[in-house]
Amino acid sequence: MTIQDIGQQIADLRVDMIRANPPQVMNPEEAATFLGVTTETLFRWRKDGNGPKFSQPTSRVVRYLRSDLIEFLREYQ
Repeated sequence: MTIQDIGQQIADLRVDMIRANPPQVMNPEEAATFLGVTTETLFRWRKDGNGPKFSQPTSRVVRYLRSDLIEFLREYQ
């Protein structure tokens, strides 16, 4: 087993943990993992105004509430 294999296993476990027990407030990377999309998709949704609700307390910080992501999934499935 190579270091790359171990790194991939760790990344896969992190994804599984976020999906199984997501935090109440998520950054774009966590939200993207939870939704099963890329961070680029989330950015595009924010820019176009058609994605899940988010807050932007500063120009460089974006946060998502788990409840808003769940609501978004229910509406668009």
